[in-house]
Amino acid sequence: MESKFITALKCFVKCPADTMRLTLSLGSYEPRAVDSIKAHCPGVEVESLGFYVGLFLAITFLAFCVMAYILSLLYNIGILRI
Repeated sequence: MESKFITALKCFVKCPADTMRLTLSLGSYEPRAVDSIKAHCPGVEVESLGFYVGLFLAITFLAFCVMAYILSLLYNIGILRI
């Protein structure tokens, strides 16, 4: 049995446009997006999909920010030359 987080990520990979449409809606779901999500990802909970995809995007953004900070430190020290 997979976790809800992994199931939501798989659904995000299969149909990212409809997943983002559900993530950005504030309570009123578009019927077309919900039908598409249920057709492509039958095991996912539509109500919690936005939370898990948002959490994944926040973690990804944080990882890129840390990577950019480390690269800027290496560049300022002189280890990294472009």
